Amino acid sequence: MRDAKPFTYVDKDGARKGLAIDIWQRVSETLFDPSQPAPTTEELRQMSETDRAARRLSIAFMDCDTIDAQEAAMRAGLADIVISPLTITADRMREYDFSQQYLSSGIALALPQSDAIDFEHAAGTVVETLFQPTVAQAIVLFLGFNLMMAYLVRRLLMSDDPAGFLGIKHLLEAVVRTIGLKGVGDSYTTPIAKLLEIFMAIVGTALSATILGILTTAFVGSVGEGSDVSPAQFTTMRIATLKCSTSQEYLFEQYQALGRRMAQDDPLRPVLKTRLDWLACAENTPITGPSEMSEETGLAGAVVLTRSWPDAVKLLAQKQVDAVLGDWIALSYEARNGPHQNAVSVQRTVYRNEPYGWAIMRRPGSEGVRRSIDSALIAQMRDVSWRSVVTRHLGDGTVSPN
Repeated sequence: MRDAKPFTYVDKDGARKGLAIDIWQRVSETLFDPSQPAPTTEELRQMSETDRAARRLSIAFMDCDTIDAQEAAMRAGLADIVISPLTITADRMREYDFSQQYLSSGIALALPQSDAIDFEHAAGTVVETLFQPTVAQAIVLFLGFNLMMAYLVRRLLMSDDPAGFLGIKHLLEAVVRTIGLKGVGDSYTTPIAKLLEIFMAIVGTALSATILGILTTAFVGSVGEGSDVSPAQFTTMRIATLKCSTSQEYLFEQYQALGRRMAQDDPLRPVLKTRLDWLACAENTPITGPSEMSEETGLAGAVVLTRSWPDAVKLLAQKQVDAVLGDWIALSYEARNGPHQNAVSVQRTVYRNEPYGWAIMRRPGSEGVRRSIDSALIAQMRDVSWRSVVTRHLGDGTVSPN
């Protein structure tokens, strides 16, 4: 495991916490015997395959600094399973197996929080909401009914009015009174007129409350929101991301696309190649500090690689980068619960879906382990408590009802 809130981390008391830890503890109860002493890392290095098979019922945690370090431990045969968040990709599946997918996230962009209202986003939200079938039907029903009643009551209760039954005077007045929630019987004293006036005021209030609620939600939800950033813009921005993550891989692809758009004789091609080589995530190149930056002269933008998502968000909050490209769940968690929760905002656009599973080393007998883990995982996901387990660690809105 590695430090990857809210999936896996060690708290201030030294206890291992997080969603993946919680799930692992539930799954391991059906597969492992906690009474057996767990081997140390050094003992794992010296064990033969036979010894490993004999000790399969014990558990030992190995702490890693980065995704690359986790994968290196798998390649070296020092780790059997990676439970920290790891995206299931075709390249990784060529090297080791994966468990059943237990969660889906996506690559998203975090930007500095702003108090300004994005009116374009607010307008889009209003239009999208109003064109939902049930919302549109309710508004049309309320408005049409109230308008019809306003007209009929006004016309029928003033039968001595010289205007015709479909007079424009009554129609215009009905529209004005319906929109303005002005009583239709304010000049009457009869009980039936007053009752109709009360009834129509209730209907009109419900209509106004619905429209006001939509507008309020749209504008409040658009505070700090910005226009969608296209992937092509990434190469012009200062972006932080997690070293050797699929987000780094996605950023690498955008710089490759930039290279294809460049002219063959462009003097910046060698500079771009330097950045691409640096972004390629070569094996056995551990990050030497909290972050490393590539900012070649003449090439727009910059890239900063970090050890963890909190390190990346910290750079964003300190305005050292323009954005953080990364895991939607991790960035949303930091924006809600981290020390910089009021300084960053995660955009709604998801650039690529990210299925999460546990990586399992291929070795003799590992296929049986994988099947057992899958069975236990599926049983957990089918349990009625699964949703509450996920939301307890990740927060509301991170899983769909189904």
